[in-house]
Amino acid sequence: MAQQQFGSITKTVSATGTPEALGDGGVRAHSITFVGMKAARTENTGKVYIQPASGNDTAGLPLDPGDNVTFTADSPDDYFTDAQFFIDVETAGDGVIAFYDK
Repeated sequence: MAQQQFGSITKTVSATGTPEALGDGGVRAHSITFVGMKAARTENTGKVYIQPASGNDTAGLPLDPGDNVTFTADSPDDYFTDAQFFIDVETAGDGVIAFYDK
């Protein structure tokens, strides 16, 4: 049995109305938990939206400051990449911390 790999990505978005990808596709994960924080121990000012596309006002999942949501792949062999998730913000400079396991 292999040891589980665990990591995190901190992503802030510089402008409202311009969703940004969580990453460039270099991280593959079975599970990703998003926390509404712009940095360690620093909650956001407004809501952030986790969405599957880069368009502004795309139906994203709202995340209040300090709240979290987890996405888990269906089977052990399935995975997400960091490039599949886009982050939109109500307040410039807000973002997420994404914790993932491989």
